[in-house]
Amino acid sequence: MTPGTDPERVRRALAGLHYPADNRAVVDQATAAGADETVVDALFDLPIATYADIDEILNSIPHVPEQSGESSPGQRSAGDQRTTRES
Repeated sequence: MTPGTDPERVRRALAGLHYPADNRAVVDQATAAGADETVVDALFDLPIATYADIDEILNSIPHVPEQSGESSPGQRSAGDQRTTRES
């Protein structure tokens, strides 16, 4: 999913959608439901298709890895060595 677009938000936005549904119906439903811009934008970017159910829609939303504040394993190892060294 795109950052900020979790499956529950998409499900709520598409709760009243009748399937099968094409892209236009998906975006229209989300807009009518008052979905926020992030959800509507993600749905607008769906591949052109007719979707059989919500799972097909969720699986079609591009997955973008979210940035995290964690360091890489190599960075953690270096930091761990500094904290475990005895003086």
